[in-house]
Amino acid sequence: MTDPRSLHVCVAGHIAGEDVRRFLHDATVQVPGGYFGAPLMGVLIGALLEKGCKVTGVTTDAELPPDNPDVVLEGPNFRFIVVPCRRRAWRPNGRHLGRAVDVFALERRRLRQAIAGADADIIHAHWSYEFALAAIGHRAPHLITCHDSPRAVLRHMRNVYRSIRYLMARRVFKIGKRFTAVSSYLADEVAPHLARPAVVVPNPVAPQALALGRQRSLGTTRRIAMVCNGWGPLKNPQPAMAAYAVWRADNPQAEMHLFGVGFERRGPAAAWASEQGISDGMVFHGVRGHADLLTELSGMDALVHPALEESFGVVLAEAMALGLPVVAGRRSGAVPWVLGAETESAEAVAGALVDVQSERDLRRGFAEVFGPRYEEFSARGLERARRFFSADAVASAYLGLYAECLAGAGGARALKTNLG
Repeated sequence: MTDPRSLHVCVAGHIAGEDVRRFLHDATVQVPGGYFGAPLMGVLIGALLEKGCKVTGVTTDAELPPDNPDVVLEGPNFRFIVVPCRRRAWRPNGRHLGRAVDVFALERRRLRQAIAGADADIIHAHWSYEFALAAIGHRAPHLITCHDSPRAVLRHMRNVYRSIRYLMARRVFKIGKRFTAVSSYLADEVAPHLARPAVVVPNPVAPQALALGRQRSLGTTRRIAMVCNGWGPLKNPQPAMAAYAVWRADNPQAEMHLFGVGFERRGPAAAWASEQGISDGMVFHGVRGHADLLTELSGMDALVHPALEESFGVVLAEAMALGLPVVAGRRSGAVPWVLGAETESAEAVAGALVDVQSERDLRRGFAEVFGPRYEEFSARGLERARRFFSADAVASAYLGLYAECLAGAGGARALKTNLG
């Protein structure tokens, strides 16, 4: 039996420099941006370090020139390796092709070299695309975590770029050995392509969210938050904004606070709301750093999440961890599972499940979460988040799977871990 403190894990995926800065020897050093928008990666790395593992994080950065050397930064038991990613998908990047033209060949080669150089005991790749392709075939065994359904993404975004990504994922599913999925919905989505079922391990919520969390009591305020990174059809923000505007007529104290890319004060969401004449009571915050966003959300009363499909939806779990009741889609992929509904037709423990394409049903959801069950939704969501989505619980589950991967690869080591 081997203690986690002797384990070296290479975590490859979309990692933001700011999310791992605190793990470096010098927190004031200039850190590449990496990939903004997946704070769960920094949360997982922190949890593995807390368990005593040595961790190498490998990511890409489109701000680095294609021929730039790897950027390598160090911290206690931690190394952060950032390799270039071409900025443009189709048009040339200097003397280099667009990244989609050659199916991410440069990125896969640089990632593969960085992963090999890490010389880790196990490689944990996230997302079933270039990071997974680069993680397969090394001396060390690999574990691949699926964060989205390539089929569902292609269904909502029918274009050549997503078709190429879909084919990359199909290759990963064919040659990869061991997989996890971040929800039962996603495990079912990828099951037809895998030789063995993916193990369900949810995404972790930031410890800050749980620290700020509390059971809510229904007061006089009606502050509804919406977090969407992108003003697009998959995020489906317009029905929720229109529903809020009508609901506010009977709740004049209500406010809607909108966060994310596209939701700036002069962004496309604000322009659309103004054109529709529904912007009263709406506050457009735009992008916030993850820690600041959690602080802002802790001051809200509920969350509405109108996305048409989610493979998990970290913002849902974070809202639950904060004690916020949630209004979200009954048929939006993993959403009912995250909120604690056993089936699509069941009631959620953490809020109201609605048809997010129906303004009328969204208004019903607002009325439901701000009704007699408000405190129940808050308490049950908070309990579910603490039990299933804490960073410690997720890291413990992964440590158990690392042990299985090592044993399956013929290694003599297994890890002591408490899976709860």
